[in-house]
Amino acid sequence: MEINKVGIMGCGTMGLGVAQVCIQSGIDTVAVKATPGSTDKVRMKVEKSMQRIVERGKLDPDARDAALARLHLSTDENEVADCDLVIESVIEDIDVKTALFQRLENILSNNAIIATNTSTLSVTAMMAVCKERHRVAGLHFFNPAPVMKLVEVIHAFETSEETISTLKAFCNRINKDPVVVQDTTGFIVNRLLTPYMLSAIRLLEMGTGTIETIDYAMTAGASHPMGPFALADYIGLDVVKAMSENIYQDIHQPHMSTPHTLTRLVQLGYLGRKSGLGFYDYSSKPPVQNPALTRPVA
Repeated sequence: MEINKVGIMGCGTMGLGVAQVCIQSGIDTVAVKATPGSTDKVRMKVEKSMQRIVERGKLDPDARDAALARLHLSTDENEVADCDLVIESVIEDIDVKTALFQRLENILSNNAIIATNTSTLSVTAMMAVCKERHRVAGLHFFNPAPVMKLVEVIHAFETSEETISTLKAFCNRINKDPVVVQDTTGFIVNRLLTPYMLSAIRLLEMGTGTIETIDYAMTAGASHPMGPFALADYIGLDVVKAMSENIYQDIHQPHMSTPHTLTRLVQLGYLGRKSGLGFYDYSSKPPVQNPALTRPVA
């Protein structure tokens, strides 16, 4: 099966990033906004993102315009009815996702593939609510989707080999590198990255180092592009907390439990780059350590 039209459910950062990847690869794409209201601001975000690529000399203006013409925005889920592949990228909540999967199965043709962009939730749990489970899988893109090459293709319990082959070919078409992963909570990348970030937070709580010294140690000593605290802020501390909780619920290992400091930061609304304050304060250039973390978080 060839993917000629893609539907994206959810117009947040990841949803729009995946939509941009698809239209730049010549694929007609329908992006459905999960909340009511105008889609004008959503289109402006995509246009602004693609304009930056033009300004860097990596995309011709005519190619940009042709790509944008392939993007249709809507608030009506039924607009994806003729899509060959629908990728959900809504809130990381299993109940919300399973309810969406049930609706999509009634909207789409019997041949269409339903995929989730979840970072840690079980794809098998989502496919359980579907009648035709063979066409359900995971497609985990990484942020920012237009830049990051890897896509984890999640083989859930009843996903067919035909579905996996189709999704691998789709990834190749959009210039991504697919890695097939069995449906384990957190898959490969987040199963390894989450305890890495949690361990860094525990080192901070023990007084082993500061935010800056721990981050510097990992960039200078392990050649990581960013340290664990900068990475957590980039991902979003609420997302890191959710990943920790999802994996802990599955394996019940102490190293996957959520550290006290992370819980308190999320409670205070310190979510990282997207809120302007996380482990670092992004109101300063360059960012500096969050002043609230110069003492223990009670």
